This record gives sequence, C-alpha cells and structure tokens, in this order.
Amino acid sequence: MFPQIRRTETEVECSANHGDDPSRHLFKLLDYVGYSHDIIAERRRVSHGIDAMINNARKDKIVRVTAGSKSEGLASCFESDYDYINIYQTIVCKFGNVTNTIPVYTAEFCMLGEACHPGHYTLKLLRRSLNFPKIIEASLVTYHGEIFISSDLFAKQFERTVSFDSVGGWNKGTRTGPAVPSNRGLYRRDDVNAFRCVVQKEVLADWAERERPFGWPCADVINDVKNLDAQLVPAGCKGSSNRDMEWRICFIYAELKLIEHLNECQYKLYVLLKNINKAVLHPICSDMSSFIMKNVAFWIVESHCQKIFHEKNLMHVLQIALKFLKTAFINNNLPYYMINGRNLLIGRTTENERSGLISKLEGLITEDGRIIYRLPKLREAVNTVPPDELEQTGKRRDKLERLELTRQYEHASFRARNISRKEMDLMCWNNEKYRKARYEMHDMVWPQWRDYLVSENRTETLNTVIKSIGDADIFRDNYLRYAHSNLSIVWPHLRSEVKGKEDASDELKMELLAILRAKIERDLS
Repeated sequence: MFPQIRRTETEVECSANHGDDPSRHLFKLLDYVGYSHDIIAERRRVSHGIDAMINNARKDKIVRVTAGSKSEGLASCFESDYDYINIYQTIVCKFGNVTNTIPVYTAEFCMLGEACHPGHYTLKLLRRSLNFPKIIEASLVTYHGEIFISSDLFAKQFERTVSFDSVGGWNKGTRTGPAVPSNRGLYRRDDVNAFRCVVQKEVLADWAERERPFGWPCADVINDVKNLDAQLVPAGCKGSSNRDMEWRICFIYAELKLIEHLNECQYKLYVLLKNINKAVLHPICSDMSSFIMKNVAFWIVESHCQKIFHEKNLMHVLQIALKFLKTAFINNNLPYYMINGRNLLIGRTTENERSGLISKLEGLITEDGRIIYRLPKLREAVNTVPPDELEQTGKRRDKLERLELTRQYEHASFRARNISRKEMDLMCWNNEKYRKARYEMHDMVWPQWRDYLVSENRTETLNTVIKSIGDADIFRDNYLRYAHSNLSIVWPHLRSEVKGKEDASDELKMELLAILRAKIERDLS
C-alpha cells in the first residue's frame, strides 16, 4: 500500500508523537489508511446503490443484501470478504400466536425457541406457498411428528446450487456454517441464504425497552430498528444437540442502522477492534470474528457517556473495550447486543484458547500508543512513510479506491440488465467512464505498464507481485484465468494504449492484465 521507505524505530517513535498525543495521532492515522469519514461514506453509497440496482432487476423474489464490513463502509474493497445475504421474500417466519395477512404465494414457518439457546429457533412448516421452492422442499423433515425444515439440509442444498465463475478465475470453497465461500485471488466473497422474520418487534422487546442512561441509541433510532425485518440463517448453536435443525436470527438491517449512528471516534474504535482481532486474537482462536468485535463496540458505546467518544480519548476508550473483552473471556460470556440472553462465546473457545486470549489482552491493555505496531496496516504506514507525506499518501489510496468503486458501480449497472457475462464485459469496456477509471488505476499502481510488452528486462512479473499477497500457485492461477477470460474483450481497447509489437504473445498480454488486477487488489487490501 505504501512506498517502501524503511525508517528506524526511533524516527518512528518521534514522528508518531511529534506535536500530538497518541490518541489524536492514532485518530488521524486511521484516516490515512482508509478509514476517513469521506471514504466510508462513499463505500456505503456505492454498496447500497449496487444492491438497489441488482434487486430492481431481479425477478426471482429474492433480495440480495450486502452485509458486514462492506455494507458498513468500514473495509476497503479487498480488505475483507464481501458478505452477500440472499433473502427469500416468499418465505415468512413468525411466532405461532402472531396473525398476519400472508399472500398465497408466501410460505409460512412457525418459530419455536423453547428448546434452543436464545436467538435460535426450529422452524415448523405452517403452509406451503404456490411455487414452493425446490431447495426448501428438499430440506423438509418429519420431526416429532410434524414437518420442519432442517438448517443442515438446507445449507447443503444451497451449497450445491451456488454458481461461481470458474472461467473468470474464481474458486469455490467448502461451506463454513451457513456461508459458501469463493475467491479469486484477494477478491473473496461469502454467500448465505436466509428467510424473512417478521416478528422482530417481539424478539427485540427487551432490547428496545431496557434502560439507557447515556441515551445511545436515541429513541428515534430504536424505533427505526424495531421496524426493520430480521432474518433467519441456517446455523445452529455450537454445542447444541439440536444444531442441525436450528436457525439463527440476525438483524442485518438493524445492525447497519446502528453502525451508521456511531460517531467518528466510535466507529474508529470498532475498526481498531477488528484490526486487533485479525492480527492478534484470531491467530490464537480462529472463532474470534469481526461480529464479536462489533458487539463489544456496541456495548461500550451504549454503556458510557457520549462525551468521552472524542478523538483525544480514542486510546482510552480502546483500553475500556479491551478490558471489557478480557472480562468476557474470564467469564466465558459475551452477551449478544440485540439479545442479551445469547452468549456469543458459547462453544467458541477452549480453556487454553481463553487463557491465551486473556494473556494477550493483558499485554495490549498496557501498551497504549505502542499498540499501532501490533497492527500491520498501521505499522506499515508509520514505518514506511515520512510524517509529512502521510496525508498525501492517504489521499492517493483514497483516490485509487474511489476509482475502483466507480468501476464496480458501472459494472453492476450492466450486470443488472440480466445479460451474459461476455455481453456485460463488452458493454463495460465500451463505456467511457468505466474505461477511464480502469486506465487511471493502471497508471496509479504501475506507471510503466504501457512499456511492459517491449521491455527487455522485466523486473515486475506476476510472480513477484503475487509473492507479496498470498499463495503463489493458487493466486497465479486465479489471476491468469481472469486475464484469459477477459483478453478478447479488453485487448482491443488496450492495444492503442500500450507500446508493443504486433506479434506479442497472448501469454504476455495475459500476464500484463493479471499484474494490473493483482496490483490494484493488493493496494486496496
């Protein structure tokens, strides 16, 4: 991401605190590495706009929602997975004592939670719909003499139906919980199928009514949250004897609403917790997730005076959050922010893992400003960029990301037309705005790219680029398949941009395309 200008630790320590305290320095540093208010707002705008275009064009009664960090705007384009939730609009889940007017084309399931861990339910079929989906029919089982839908069978059926663009460089992974992962190099996505839950007001009654002495979230936001549909995903509680039948309730829209009402200090606290989890906690226990960190952030924000969430206190509130998390590990209990009775740590950690996590947190709590050296993205920034160049380097990375977001938005506008991939790619490259964004990104990440075909001494190769970002063999195959699938579409446009001989081999052209894509994704990871 940053130019490789190695500096001594003494120089870094001096520059990190020159004319500033550790909290304010950390606050500004986060702006420079991709977490400024403006770039977050742009990510949200593009993410929500793409979802709207895709859903307006769909005819299958399924709504695709981007969830997690990408929808929240708190991760750059290739920093983390794209989480897509596909919500069946013709499936409704409710409690047995709730009466709704349900159209005949909508199936109904009754949520039964008495024998489940809080936040989990079994789903009993109340009524099939017209055109009842085959994937759901195949997941029904007789359970205690009645018809239920098995979360395990449904997830397995879903895994078999997920399509992915193998020709375009994608690899399909093995299902983890309700999610089916796939990736193309640094571009990773998780797909999950879900059902609508229309009794969120009943489920969130305790959450909505609990005392909030510091006024977060405010009454208007609480009311908005109560009126947003919940979702049920095919995932049982870890350790449950009934796990294969259980479904977990989620509040995708509600949590996004809450994230959007965090102030800058509060969302940067969440960003720091996510980075600490990735770099420090997840290596100790692979079940530590950004979702857990989000809940820590919500609890800290709700339970403290809003006046403390200011840039001068960022380090202080981070220590509060780390102490809160340490206590949760000691008690092996972290309540889900939306459903207090659901313990997010149940079945996630062994005793040895908890001991390691507690020990690591104790060290982090005492580190204060030195904590930035634990986090690769922040450490790279302070180690390689002179202080007076940090702001300009941050503006450059934000400009690159805005161009990539433009590319994604334009690409989605054609994808929404329900045409073939080849037709879509052709239309993209014939679109001046799309093409201009691509060329400008190429110039930013590799100013010499136009000379690649005629260069006699190619120090920049696909192998050298890939070694810096991941598994060399797998990633090389990903990016070359991507380049091969696009060559006939892209090359007629690039031909006039590059210096080259007419007899340049397709292999060399594909390597050029692959390097350009890998460099963009690396710089935005």
